[in-house]
Amino acid sequence: MDWDLCRTFIAVAESGSYLGAARRLRSSHPTVGREIAALEAQLGAKLFVRSNEGLTLTAQGRRFRDHTATMEAAALRAEAAVSAKGERARGIVKFSIGPTLAAYWLMPHMASFIATHPDVQIEFVTHPFPVSVRKREADIVLRIYQSGDENLIGRKIARLGVGFYASRGYAARYPLPAHRDDWKQHRVIGFADRASNAELGRWSDHVARHASVVMRCSSQSDMLAAVRAGIGICAMSCIVGDAHDDLVRVSPQKLAGISDIWLLAHPDLIDLPPLRAVMDFVTRRSREDRDHLSGAVKA
Repeated sequence: MDWDLCRTFIAVAESGSYLGAARRLRSSHPTVGREIAALEAQLGAKLFVRSNEGLTLTAQGRRFRDHTATMEAAALRAEAAVSAKGERARGIVKFSIGPTLAAYWLMPHMASFIATHPDVQIEFVTHPFPVSVRKREADIVLRIYQSGDENLIGRKIARLGVGFYASRGYAARYPLPAHRDDWKQHRVIGFADRASNAELGRWSDHVARHASVVMRCSSQSDMLAAVRAGIGICAMSCIVGDAHDDLVRVSPQKLAGISDIWLLAHPDLIDLPPLRAVMDFVTRRSREDRDHLSGAVKA
């Protein structure tokens, strides 16, 4: 059986449409349609039916999906086994990382990685919603939480510090809070998107619960713009706040939160030379930049 047709089937089953599968496979809508028709002709069975939710699997399709899942896992293991014997890392690695960590931490170091591994091309995936390694939307993920439900493996590589920041202009007009009751005299910028910033949003709301919330933003870039404009105090990653000389941290010696950073990959892919090269590089950088990532303040 043609494995390419099976790959197309898997993409359609997971995306629920020919268009979604075409985007994932970097193909075209007509090509995906033809390949599904060819597969159904080979099997002599209808695999999909149309519904209000898109394309859904038939009973035969569901049974076939169970078998292709086994085939997909075997293909990944075979790829890893063969590629691991190569002497030089080469290939494309899809790396899911938050936009803040990408821009303020890792990107400035990428020139050295490229110089060392000229045959490895990294595709940075920085959109905010979680990606799936099982669906090959990413090969490696950097997360501020554990592996979730995809049975990924990896390790905790660093800790990410957060703090409260204000513009120097704001701090000159309003003495920054040093005690809990001091927050009553201040304005804060809160989080609008509680889903993607749940932990940081809860911490911010708890610490600054006596302050007046004058604005909520769904992205850290908007929050950064607001705090630099002197609108109020805002909680943000220390790697962002400390990068701007016009900002000052509130109570830097005692007021801070910490989140763990996890570097994870699919167990059947982790030994591929290009993935191993990227993971080793990111792990090494995290060790060297430990204080920078945690927002440690020197006494």
